[in-house]
Amino acid sequence: MASCDVCNVCDSPGTFAGASDVAPVACNVRAFANDTFTFWRCPNCRSLHCREDADLERYYRAYPVKSHVLDFWARAAYRNLLRRLARAGLAGGMSILDYGCGPGLLVRFLGEQGFSSVTGYDAHVAEFADRAALDGTYDCVIAQDVIEHADDTRGFLLDLLKVLKPGGMLAIGTPNAAGIDLARPETFSLSLHPPYHRHLLSEQALLDLASSVGLEPLARYRRFYYDTLWPTVNYRFLRAYVRRAGNVLDAAFEPPRVGLVLTSPLLWAHALLGYFYPPRSEMMVVFRRRPPESA
Repeated sequence: MASCDVCNVCDSPGTFAGASDVAPVACNVRAFANDTFTFWRCPNCRSLHCREDADLERYYRAYPVKSHVLDFWARAAYRNLLRRLARAGLAGGMSILDYGCGPGLLVRFLGEQGFSSVTGYDAHVAEFADRAALDGTYDCVIAQDVIEHADDTRGFLLDLLKVLKPGGMLAIGTPNAAGIDLARPETFSLSLHPPYHRHLLSEQALLDLASSVGLEPLARYRRFYYDTLWPTVNYRFLRAYVRRAGNVLDAAFEPPRVGLVLTSPLLWAHALLGYFYPPRSEMMVVFRRRPPESA
């Protein structure tokens, strides 16, 4: 990993020295809650960057996402994600790679839904760390909450292209830097999430970068795939719940604190109605890789 004082996303990169939008942000993983990092916004592309270097192997060893299970909430969210992909053209016979799959819940869910060729890869999870998964090419590549973890954003996109067939579908879900207010870092802790999140793109920066490597958008969503009409399965509720539970990501993967919800009118409101007023801090774009002759 490397420190970041120059934007590595856009063609006219801004610098930390010239940034006016800067804020200290605490790590929101319980084991590292005393660690603070600096985020700054590129004045050109509006992307956000974590300035400091970090020993990410140390941080990933205590990563709470590894304890995620395929429960009711995960299944409801994955059904929503699958609907997005199906609308963009995903069909049962296609080969799928979940790049950055964590404990493999989406891999398992898609298998349950009848997809017979689903592969997971995640360098930080032993079960899925075999790079042989990257030797082939796929009809569909899913990278949900991954690109922001990459130290080299453009290089990461190019790596995804290596495993995506021409004409194939690439789904990228990531925080939208344009919807994050650095003056309120506690509110946006799930999106900022240092030091795991290295570079958070604005929507326009993602579109521009993708176009430059031969990708064209098929669909755009300005809300998290977790947003459903099921009570409590929406991002507004999740963000508020985590904040009330100590503002640590761990709370999202621990047994639900039912009493915390029952005694909070705000959480009740978010649980029932949060779908209808989603935060604008998350996005997903589904791309198609242009064939070589049209790239």
